Amino acid sequence: MYDIKIFSSRLSMFTGIFAILPGLLFSSCKKFVTIPPPQDQVVSATVFNDDNTATAAVVGIYSQMMANGSNLMTGALTVYPGLSADEIHNVKSSGIYDPFAGNSLLNTNATVLSYLWKPSYTFIYQANACLEGLTASTGVSAAVKKQLTGECLFVRAWCYFYLTGLFGDVPLETTTNYLTNEVEPRSSAAKVLQQIISDLDSAQTLLVPAYPVTGPIRPNKWAAAALQARAYLYQKSWPAAEAAATAVINSGMYSLVRDLNAVFLGNSPEAILQLIPVAFGANAPDGQIFIPASTTAIPVYSIPDYTLAAFETGDQRKNAWIKSTTVGGNTYYYPYKYKIRSGFTVTEYNMVERLAELYLIRAEARAQQNNTAGATADLDTIRVRAGLLPLPSAPDQAACLLAVEQERRIELFAEWGHRWLDLRRTGRIDAVLGAEKSDWAPTDALYPIPFNEIQKNVFLTQNPGYK
Repeated sequence: MYDIKIFSSRLSMFTGIFAILPGLLFSSCKKFVTIPPPQDQVVSATVFNDDNTATAAVVGIYSQMMANGSNLMTGALTVYPGLSADEIHNVKSSGIYDPFAGNSLLNTNATVLSYLWKPSYTFIYQANACLEGLTASTGVSAAVKKQLTGECLFVRAWCYFYLTGLFGDVPLETTTNYLTNEVEPRSSAAKVLQQIISDLDSAQTLLVPAYPVTGPIRPNKWAAAALQARAYLYQKSWPAAEAAATAVINSGMYSLVRDLNAVFLGNSPEAILQLIPVAFGANAPDGQIFIPASTTAIPVYSIPDYTLAAFETGDQRKNAWIKSTTVGGNTYYYPYKYKIRSGFTVTEYNMVERLAELYLIRAEARAQQNNTAGATADLDTIRVRAGLLPLPSAPDQAACLLAVEQERRIELFAEWGHRWLDLRRTGRIDAVLGAEKSDWAPTDALYPIPFNEIQKNVFLTQNPGYK
């Protein structure tokens, strides 16, 4: 049986660049490995000496994100919050998956530490190290320095978005100074969110609309704007969320893919940002995670009945994005947004941001401002693509917001933990999961701060509900 923990790494067209960065980019954040300042200074003087090596350092972060199965970018942010919410469940009992599906995590949970917390701070540290190296560099050209700085700010913002989404208040580390990082207390989620927005403000001034290479495989200005639109939504800054989403939609660079089976292909017209898979013999990690190994194999994760029932009759997303297999007389449904489980020809990239979400962000922001007509128009754009009829005209605000929740649940299911984070940020998590899960408790809405980290840093505190 395949599961996320056997997603092996391989060499890719980016991996070799790490040979020049042994002391920097292979090092974890200061919470895990102490790196002496002199080593940092040597790396800064050599790696950021010219455009090519500086670019290799930053692009290498993406390679690391995709090369190692033990991190949030290769399926963990889809699987674990999906289990915690109502999107998927593990078919067979498992000491790894049961605590997420049963919302019974302990603060000693190794998966929370190794797959969600630790990789986030590792990539944040790498981004911070590159930012410091770029700032100090005199050999990198102005144009390349701007592009790479914007990319690093995006990476940092992305990681902090998920850290605060899963854990709430978290340490906010914006330097590589281990003397401060190793005793950094938790900052409020509101402060972290403001840092995310600030980083993305800066990123948008540094990045340009054009991608630095062929295809949307590194952040551009609109990737930063798209993430900022999401952050504004979580901040409840409705006009700002609407404006940011509108800027991306009106950029003219993206379009919804009418063929639902082609949405997640590499270089999809809908893609704002994708990452290239680098696992040996694999395409996008979600395909390898969800698709059974053979026609007689039971999928590791299946879609529960209450999620299947949420799809309206005639919704083509159910036909295109869900598949079933019958084994031993039992039928199992599983996510099928990605169609390829394995293969050396890479045709599906890891979809990080896509245009459909921007319509849904704008719809919610408009509904919150009581512009239900504008919100409905955005929802209908998504619904019509899915083969559904437009919504009835002029719903009231409450009905419109429920329609937004429904479309987000269906359009974004089994993607990046959206359902879990949406239920928490809208305050609907207790009502929804309390009705679907008999053992639900309000304190389950946040994951535990890993006990290992609290032992290392006496200034860290634990979330309520965890011993």
